Amino acid sequence: MPTILALVAAIYLLSGWLSPFPHWPSYFKIWRYVLFKKEPAIPLASRCRQGAYLLRYLLLTPLWTCLWYVDEIFFPDYRQIKFRPIFIIGQARSGTTFLHRTLAADEENFVAVRHLDWRYPFICLQKMFGWFGMAEKLAAINYWPDTEEGRAAAKMHPNTLADWEEDGIFYEEKFIHYWYNFMRFPYPDIGWHQESFAVLSESYQWHMLRTMHKAVQKVFYLRGEPGRLFISKEVASHDKIEKMMKLYPDACFVISVRNSEGYMNSLLALVRNSTTTKTGIDPYTIPGWKETFIERMRLDTFRLIRLCREVIADDRQVRVVFHQTTARTPEMVAHIYGRFGLEMGDRYKRYLDQLGAEQKDRQRGYHYDKHSFAGFEEHDQFFDQACSEVDQLLGTASGALHDESGRILN
Repeated sequence: MPTILALVAAIYLLSGWLSPFPHWPSYFKIWRYVLFKKEPAIPLASRCRQGAYLLRYLLLTPLWTCLWYVDEIFFPDYRQIKFRPIFIIGQARSGTTFLHRTLAADEENFVAVRHLDWRYPFICLQKMFGWFGMAEKLAAINYWPDTEEGRAAAKMHPNTLADWEEDGIFYEEKFIHYWYNFMRFPYPDIGWHQESFAVLSESYQWHMLRTMHKAVQKVFYLRGEPGRLFISKEVASHDKIEKMMKLYPDACFVISVRNSEGYMNSLLALVRNSTTTKTGIDPYTIPGWKETFIERMRLDTFRLIRLCREVIADDRQVRVVFHQTTARTPEMVAHIYGRFGLEMGDRYKRYLDQLGAEQKDRQRGYHYDKHSFAGFEEHDQFFDQACSEVDQLLGTASGALHDESGRILN
């Protein structure tokens, strides 16, 4: 028995050391909060759910490490794949998911990553899913549970494992270091740690970005075609964008904006439902939770504005606004294509026309309280500027949207 225990311990230590994820200091920091942080609003039952999540991750680490290196040994050609990205950035609940999934539907131009791909970033495993007929069954799994809060969250952000999803899913589920972990571990201090890319060492920041790059290369290897672009979405970690620009010097950006009252009220409702779903706790009962959330979002608006005004070159970005993206979808997509010099196929044009008609009749299907938030004045000025630009654009004859200057991807 001691020999078996020693062997198991050696396997776990070796796999943890060789594993490309998670960020172990963040992982163990969360454990310390779960076990020792005195917070009456987070009861034992919720801590047990949190501990089970962390323990399940630890138990699966040797498997994920093994699968990662199986890919390295048997499918090394994936590392030769090159791709060019377009990143959709902006505050969450600003139409970014709708825009991301709308563009991802154009599979002649884009490759996007599904939740299933982010969760299982292994070529060998994805191939096994296909061989054994598991892919479709797995893809149909709903991320949200069938509870009152889960159903409410699903109306606001539908998410099955087949849906195209953002890079943050990968960072959250694999590295255990991302803002979204605040919804599973709603300790205010943890929120500040999880939201910051800068707290990581310089070398580990690059490790995270390059590992994500490999995950995307694997998706291209499995289903990509030469010449297609990677369409991505990053809305919860704008402090990593400058390093992403160094990793992808030819990257372009679509910036989606919405007024603060609109996106903050919607986001607060979604995050509250998500946290309740994952923990069994209404986070409003946790002292400092709401204040931490609002302050974090306020600071992130400054990052986004700085990126758009000072960091990302004008010819590498296009700005869109929430109400026009959702109400005049074909025209806004045509604007993006014109800006980046993309050709739109007839099939996709028909898809956009149908989507535009559906949007006119769409009922939101959910409600949330509306409040105003102090400290977002600069963001709302930025929003007003974007509205003026887009309104002027949409006042132009629609045919001109395909003939703008500044085409940079052709």
